Amino acid sequence: MAGTTSSPEAVKKLLENMQGDLRGLSLECRKKFPPVKEVSEGEAD
Repeated sequence: MAGTTSSPEAVKKLLENMQGDLRGLSLECRKKFPPVKEVSEGEAD
């Protein structure tokens, strides 16, 4: 990261990107490792 911009728009975009990445990783992990899927679904209850 070259700049230290902390405008609300930049922070919001960063958080949205990070959430999307985490969702993608979570989905990929659940597909590759079924036991993780079972545990993650159990925790949601």
